[in-house]
Amino acid sequence: MMKKNRHPSNDSSNDANAPEDIIIDDDTAKASATGDAEIIDSAETLTDDGGVSEESDLSPEARIEALQNKIASLEDALLRGKAEAQNVQRRGVQQRQDAIRFANADLMKSMLGVVDDFQRAIEAASKSDNVASVVDGIKLVHENFMKAMTEAGLSPIEAVNQPFDPHVHEAMLQQPSDKHEPGMVIEEITKGFKLHDRTLRPARVIVSKAVDEPSS
Repeated sequence: MMKKNRHPSNDSSNDANAPEDIIIDDDTAKASATGDAEIIDSAETLTDDGGVSEESDLSPEARIEALQNKIASLEDALLRGKAEAQNVQRRGVQQRQDAIRFANADLMKSMLGVVDDFQRAIEAASKSDNVASVVDGIKLVHENFMKAMTEAGLSPIEAVNQPFDPHVHEAMLQQPSDKHEPGMVIEEITKGFKLHDRTLRPARVIVSKAVDEPSS
């Protein structure tokens, strides 16, 4: 037999505008409760990928133990991941430090030959009275030195007979000249150098200017 539950309105008066009582029969209430319980049970048996868990038939104690084991496994994986990340970070820091410390290793290695040349030139100068041979030895040292510098990316800056360029030239003074256009480099005082495309030291130069016409 169907029994109906009547829920009285909050207003006990017989006002015509008062809402009607909400009537819910027992069968509807039981069906709703049963449906909710089925949904909850179904949700508990679903896995993360949408499959049905094999633990649905386990006892509550067994489920708790399985969850605890899974948590412990995830915590262990997390700790291992953190440790590996720290190791990678430490290795990266060490590699950067080594790169800075030994950045000039190749340049220093190429300079060892120049040091040997200097040593031989000094020994030759102390044993010989021939000035020409000493000069030749010094020229050889300079040649090898510039070769090592060129291999490292060093190059001289062109200056004489070039238009003055403030990016690579430093004007020490201006000199009137009727043989050059104004603003031309007519003499180099100190040679300038670049490392690849960066100016290490500008060339110190003398720049031409127009010759003043004599006053009438």
